[in-house]
Amino acid sequence: MADTQQLRRLVAYNQWADEKILAAIDGMSDEDLGRKAEAYFGTLAQNLRHTLFAERAWLARWKGEPMPSPDESRAGRWREAFAAIHATLRAYVESLSEADAERMVRWTDFKGNAREGRLDQLITHLVNHGTQHRAETGLLLERAGRSPGDLDYLYFYFERP
Repeated sequence: MADTQQLRRLVAYNQWADEKILAAIDGMSDEDLGRKAEAYFGTLAQNLRHTLFAERAWLARWKGEPMPSPDESRAGRWREAFAAIHATLRAYVESLSEADAERMVRWTDFKGNAREGRLDQLITHLVNHGTQHRAETGLLLERAGRSPGDLDYLYFYFERP
């Protein structure tokens, strides 16, 4: 049985952790964010774009909507862009019943393969995927003297009333 309360907590954690990254980049120029780094995507900006696009893409899949354009994730207004997707993700998971969370989602991946998965597991994947890329982004920010601090779920859990 799907635990919709936990899915809501996971989406809230995802937002909390993204916001810590966003706070760490406050005041950085586009040049700083676009500077080459030893990172999977090559720059801080590319890491942010990938994370933002993934959140938008997964939500579109879950809702059966057209895939967003990756170009929509190229705006330098990071706080506004992430705030918009966070609000949409929160509203989406708030509306889910346990039966909704257990439904199968079908989509075609970027290589053209037909895929399917249970919605609750895909929401968990989205959060875990974000954790992977925030860890790399956090390391790059740490090297730049702008650590986002601890991003572990446990710290989120302790901060919540």
